[in-house]
Amino acid sequence: MALALAAAASAQTAGRITGIIKDPDGKAIKGATVRATNDAVNAHMTSTTDDKGRFAMIGVRSGRWGIVAEAPNFLPLQGAADVSSSNTPVLLLTLQRDPGPMPGALAKTIGEDVAAAEALHKAGRYDDAISAYQAIQAKNARLTAVSLMLGTLYREKAAQEKDSAAKQALLVRAIAAYSDVLKADDTNARARVELGVTQMAAGNLDAATKSFQDIISANPKTTVAAEAAAHLQEIRK
Repeated sequence: MALALAAAASAQTAGRITGIIKDPDGKAIKGATVRATNDAVNAHMTSTTDDKGRFAMIGVRSGRWGIVAEAPNFLPLQGAADVSSSNTPVLLLTLQRDPGPMPGALAKTIGEDVAAAEALHKAGRYDDAISAYQAIQAKNARLTAVSLMLGTLYREKAAQEKDSAAKQALLVRAIAAYSDVLKADDTNARARVELGVTQMAAGNLDAATKSFQDIISANPKTTVAAEAAAHLQEIRK
């Protein structure tokens, strides 16, 4: 009976998984990590490739193993291999290079970055908040909402500025920020309202009137049109 048990145990662990990992040009990838998982028996094994791209796992129990191969600057590769004492798979794996983020794609930390910038805004730290939103904009050029926030920050800071020249300079920057939003999306009614309000603050009543009239024409019977109409009444008083 002891001999029979020993033979059964040996059959369960007699397998192995070996292979070579290369790049699309056929060159060996050194230092790639290969992970094998057998959920049926809750087993995990890991190997790392040598300078010739080779890896090996010995004493692998019989069964189906999920394989994941990874290396820096390459996309991970997933697959499966059936292992038994009579079947010791030799894997020839080719990893594709990671192209990196798509041009204009949003940064992964965008949510955290915006939350941190808005916390500075709510704390009244306008210069820090502006810097934080500018950093977000540099990493996420397609996120037009950042320009909308920058316009609001410039205008709110201008409202607290006592020096008339500095106040006007901030309003000019706010106008430029809202104009950037409209260049990317000329249907953005919120940006057009904020642009009109900022033009009013800067004393550009004709430009403000045009902004509000454009909103009413493009978005009649909407909340934003009613808001624009109210601002028009302020100008006409």
